[in-house]
Amino acid sequence: MNIAYVDPAYSRHFQALAGVLARRTGGEVVALLSSPAYRLYTGADRSIVWQPGLSDHLRELPPEFEHATWAPMQDPRSMAVFAHAVEWFKQRFAQECIELCLVFSDARPFSVAARLAAQELGVVILYFERGAFRLMTSSLSTLGLNSRFSLRRAEALPGITGIAEDAPLTPRRSEPWLRTRFALFLLRNLLACLLQPDRARMQHKRYAVGPYLRLAWAQWLTEHHLASEHDEALPARKGRALIVVPLQLQTDSQLVLHSPFENNQAFIDFLAAEVTRVAPNAVLLFKRHPMDATRYRLPEGARMVGGNLGRFHRARPVVVCINSTVGFESLVRGERVICFAPSFYADAPSLVTATQVDFAQRLAEVLAGDGDREAGQALRATVLRCYQAPGDAWAYTAQDIEATAEIALKHFRAARLSLVRRAAPAVIDVEADRAIA
Repeated sequence: MNIAYVDPAYSRHFQALAGVLARRTGGEVVALLSSPAYRLYTGADRSIVWQPGLSDHLRELPPEFEHATWAPMQDPRSMAVFAHAVEWFKQRFAQECIELCLVFSDARPFSVAARLAAQELGVVILYFERGAFRLMTSSLSTLGLNSRFSLRRAEALPGITGIAEDAPLTPRRSEPWLRTRFALFLLRNLLACLLQPDRARMQHKRYAVGPYLRLAWAQWLTEHHLASEHDEALPARKGRALIVVPLQLQTDSQLVLHSPFENNQAFIDFLAAEVTRVAPNAVLLFKRHPMDATRYRLPEGARMVGGNLGRFHRARPVVVCINSTVGFESLVRGERVICFAPSFYADAPSLVTATQVDFAQRLAEVLAGDGDREAGQALRATVLRCYQAPGDAWAYTAQDIEATAEIALKHFRAARLSLVRRAAPAVIDVEADRAIA
């Protein structure tokens, strides 16, 4: 089986994984890259770098990416460059006889171009992202990631058995020279985009050195500031409802694509007003994302906290978020969770979803109920089995790669079977009847 991988996750995780998959299936590997800078992560693998061009055969962007900051639909030249990338992928997939393509993040423009090409040719795309258990697992699915992933659909796929429910989860060490390679990537990519400006149109962010340096400094300041925020500064919680709100990065793709609020400050203001109306005596706590240095305006009586929110578990909190991974972690602990936008755990039976219109009613209902620890453990087991592989894309071992390869092949086989069933259901039914007989 011939395997391609697209724009690695600023690590050599895909290089290692694709090599194991090719060895097991007797195929070859090729890296398909939006920038020559990604060659830092391909090692000795053969790589093909997309050369920007224009195409008159324009493509419609899938509707879920309408609000993406990189969305090219408002700019004719970007539309033409995007269409050219789709045609380029179709040619590469056909010429290289690709059956499986590994893609990190399904929310990047180059990833979406690969997706459209793969759909037309019947190539299976297996999407990867950092896992639900950071530094311990990776998320993977042929269905898509985050809001495009469905636990119910994943459970219906045949033969998907990822990580066992009782498997130990321990943090891995980061890949050696990870930060050094990324710094080199930034410089090389900057040069590539200066030489060919249209190349930047197919990237999901501005890879400018200055903003990353400012972010590193801001993150240090944030961590220093959060270290001074202790529980002792909180009001007494005895007999009062506790509402905990994890904030997400305002540039996070899932927030940009799906949040009903313009920004975090609007989210904070809305929650403060609604909580005061429904539960005026409640304690309201907010937590910044670790990489967010923004100083938010908090309502009177609310507090900003740092650290692991699990320490509030005994206080039976209600967790309110847009679609943060913290919501999943809270559900697993059996806590009550309200979300405003879809995510990979949207099918969890114990999750409560809300809109700006009905949030007050949902909050009142949740405050009157209890969490469900048993449902949380069932959710954890299902996510591990259907959506996770061992080892983070930035932190993994050789054993993780071998195990992930086995899980990846299960996803590939399930996806191929689904494609065949959709193409010729009558034939499959006859074969199934024969097998049963």
